[in-house]
Amino acid sequence: MLKNKITYILFLFLLTAFSAYSQETKPIPLTYQSTMVGVGTSHVYDSYLSPLKYSGTNVGLVYEQMRMIGMGNGNLSVQHQFFINYSYTENSTQTASDQTGWFEYNFGLPYRFNLTDNLQLFAGPQAGVMLGFIYNSRNGNNPASAKVNADVGLSGIAAYKLMIKSQPIRFRYQLNLPVIGGLYSPQYGESYYEIGMGNSEKLFYFSSFHNYFAFKNMLSVELPLNWITIRAALVNSFYQTKVNDLVTQSRSNTFYVGISKNFYVVSGRKPNDGKHSGVFK
Repeated sequence: MLKNKITYILFLFLLTAFSAYSQETKPIPLTYQSTMVGVGTSHVYDSYLSPLKYSGTNVGLVYEQMRMIGMGNGNLSVQHQFFINYSYTENSTQTASDQTGWFEYNFGLPYRFNLTDNLQLFAGPQAGVMLGFIYNSRNGNNPASAKVNADVGLSGIAAYKLMIKSQPIRFRYQLNLPVIGGLYSPQYGESYYEIGMGNSEKLFYFSSFHNYFAFKNMLSVELPLNWITIRAALVNSFYQTKVNDLVTQSRSNTFYVGISKNFYVVSGRKPNDGKHSGVFK
């Protein structure tokens, strides 16, 4: 009986020691985070407000966070992206202006493919929501148009690391492509006063490539400088809907600059043994 108890105690001790050793030697997952501000050009057309196209300046903010979640052999990641944009545009004769605002949030689950020591590819599903408005200074009865979209699509990332004098220069390209979802649109000639009075027949529609086409391209480079990493990016956005004989189109090219970092969360007195695992090599 005593021998069995000693064997059981030794087994528990070895199991606890092995578990603690595994936790200490397992690389700590790093969370990637980036914040950028930018300025560029914008082109807006909304047939509900005006038959003319408007062009002008776009300013924006991009926030991104990405982290490996330990599934799929450690290669599945979760990505959060926030885009906030405001543009001031004018028609060709400069007799009227549009003010446009967009808020977009994307949640993705890209899977990482490690092709070489310096090249990685990510691909996976992405869900997003977009809220926006277009305000026209010339309209009296209907001066604004609301935009609401929710969709599910695909996202792909290519990440490449170039070593220059022992310093890693990281290049990244990402494409977001909505596929199916739902969108908001008034009827042709319907005023927002009628909608507010509850006289509208239908306001929300199934969306796909037949009536909704959008994409976002982002090409960025990250440069380590002493204790910070500078990130510069060029973002090309396109948004178009065709519902109820109403056409909306918004295009922008914006240059962003900001900072990025990798960090981990310390729980309790968990030691930092220097072993970390980042999203990008």
